[in-house]
Amino acid sequence: MKRELALDKFLSFWIVLYSIGYVLKLFPYNPIILLGLAILVFVIKVIIVLYYYNKNSSLLYYFVINFFTKIPLFIIIYGEGAKLTNDDIIFTFLMVLIYIIYIKAIKEDILCIYRDFLYFIIDKEEGREGPLYKYYKVIADEYKELQ
Repeated sequence: MKRELALDKFLSFWIVLYSIGYVLKLFPYNPIILLGLAILVFVIKVIIVLYYYNKNSSLLYYFVINFFTKIPLFIIIYGEGAKLTNDDIIFTFLMVLIYIIYIKAIKEDILCIYRDFLYFIIDKEEGREGPLYKYYKVIADEYKELQ
């Protein structure tokens, strides 16, 4: 098993990048459905983490990263009042399909990626190190020093 999970293995990373491009008017298709899906998965994972919460949990780090990426983009795009078209819905399916093909091409398992990252959030000694781990480690070490 590889020890680290790169950002490209997470659909939500793709969604955030595309959403930023959409807000900047670089891409034409509305990603509101994709952002809603990413936020739903985020909420489910937070509920699971809270259920298994322990003192080693990386929940704060995970929450902050997600809160400051997906939710503001969702609010900006939803606030624009852009109507969803059939093309937006087709794009949503195609983006998810491309992600699945990409994950299969790099010989990973989608469920294992998210399970391993979820284990890591619950207890950083378990699972695989998630994206931005080195930044989290610096913050966690500084927090320990303050205590």
